Amino acid sequence: MRHNAGLIHPLPESRLPADAPPPAGPAAADDSTRLLQALRELSALLDPGLVKPALVRTACALTGARRCLLVRTTPDGLLIEAEALRQDQSILDARRNRAVAEDELQGLLALPLMHGQQALGTLYLQWEAALPERTRTLAAQFADYAAVALANALAHAHLLQENEQLTCAEKELRTSQELLKQGERFNHTGSMRYLVREDLMYCSDELCRIYGLAPGRNCITYEEFAAIMHPDDRQEVVETVNAAVAMGGTIRVEHRICRQDTGEVRYLSGIGKPIWRDGTFTEYVGTATDITVRRQNEYAIRAAQIDMERVSRANTVGQLTASIAHEINQPLMSIVANAGASLRWLDRAVPDLEHARTGLRDIIAEGQRAGGIISGLRDLTRNAAPVCERVNLHAVIRHILTLSRSELERREVSLLLSLTPADAFVLGDQVQLQQVMLNLVVNAIEAMSSMPEHARVLSITASSCDEQRIEVKVQDSGEGIAPEAMRRVFDAFYTTKDSGMGMGLAICRSIIESHRGRLRVAAAQPHGALFSFDLPRVP
Repeated sequence: MRHNAGLIHPLPESRLPADAPPPAGPAAADDSTRLLQALRELSALLDPGLVKPALVRTACALTGARRCLLVRTTPDGLLIEAEALRQDQSILDARRNRAVAEDELQGLLALPLMHGQQALGTLYLQWEAALPERTRTLAAQFADYAAVALANALAHAHLLQENEQLTCAEKELRTSQELLKQGERFNHTGSMRYLVREDLMYCSDELCRIYGLAPGRNCITYEEFAAIMHPDDRQEVVETVNAAVAMGGTIRVEHRICRQDTGEVRYLSGIGKPIWRDGTFTEYVGTATDITVRRQNEYAIRAAQIDMERVSRANTVGQLTASIAHEINQPLMSIVANAGASLRWLDRAVPDLEHARTGLRDIIAEGQRAGGIISGLRDLTRNAAPVCERVNLHAVIRHILTLSRSELERREVSLLLSLTPADAFVLGDQVQLQQVMLNLVVNAIEAMSSMPEHARVLSITASSCDEQRIEVKVQDSGEGIAPEAMRRVFDAFYTTKDSGMGMGLAICRSIIESHRGRLRVAAAQPHGALFSFDLPRVP
């Protein structure tokens, strides 16, 4: 949009005094011709910087004045904006934009340059001889018309300035729009306007691309938008949006879509803010971000984490191979012994069936015991997705101590066990919780390997913090953890062992935090380390 710079204000009627005698015929005609020519020349100039000096030079030439000044009143006083001096037959420009005192203007003819109610300045004229009335009249007429020429030049300059500002604003707007488009493309984020009453959604180009809409189709109905959603997510998203619209609240949703062009499933995260006017809202503005790559990365990271957890469990179980073999060997030896005894009871002249039945029952019990140990090991080393269920935390602790019993005996570690109350149930994955306890117990046993035999004590306690949480503590009597290592003990790949991976405690912390708990470490008294974690209880 551009302003029309060609509009010229109409020339005013002359400010001739009512009782002034009309100029003589030939002289009046000559003055009018010169005046008209001068005004044409001034009107052709549309730059105030050119009009002002031309104005004072023309006034000198037209009226025969020796000196002419264009003065403007400013907050700091009077300022000469243009000045012309007559020297012989030449008219010269004098110094401009300088202050002048009022007494310097005494005795000069002052002609205000008025345009409507606006004072553009004052034209001062000075002659060497007495001033003829005809010349005074001519000067007054010139001042009237010169004010129009100056006003036109100032208006034209103002319009040019406004046009330049508009041009800059349009350029900045185009640049801003292009930057917005580029930003949306780089961030895979589209923007939208949802007009609630009209039930229409206006989508940016990037949002159209994300949705797979046809080129140029930037406006869709809400029903069409709902049709793009994945069928499994549609009902939940629609209900969320309807609930937010009903109360004029913010919309926050994460859902899948099926692109209209390819049918490809994409994951989106959207947010919409209501625009309120006069106490009501008429539309939502918001964004939708394509988070498909982020979701895929999260799934890949989770799969890698599960693999790492399995490797860590297998590595920890491998350290207890001798202990586990001993635990499995015990029920197997009992099975063999009971089988032999049962055969002997049956080989008697009068078979003793009751004793044989007792032996067979013991075989069944020991077989189930061995099967339970093997099943627990298989769960610890398999690669399976976490299963959230009601878990008896005390049973988890006892199971890990069963696997570690022979190792505790071999290392001559004394065990102090205190589990209160009788049952402590939490909500979580049993295998993951077993992994945490197994790692803490194995670390405690290894931490005491350099201590004297009588000083190796492993203390495990489980107690209620309050009615909502239960706390487990695993304390060893080893040399403890150095203060500089205490801050990094849960960092991934940080280890003080020669053959350690540095992932065990990092995985344990991740597991406990995913169960809404917190794993902590502290120095034990008088020496050793104390690891503890708390979990929410369930009935």
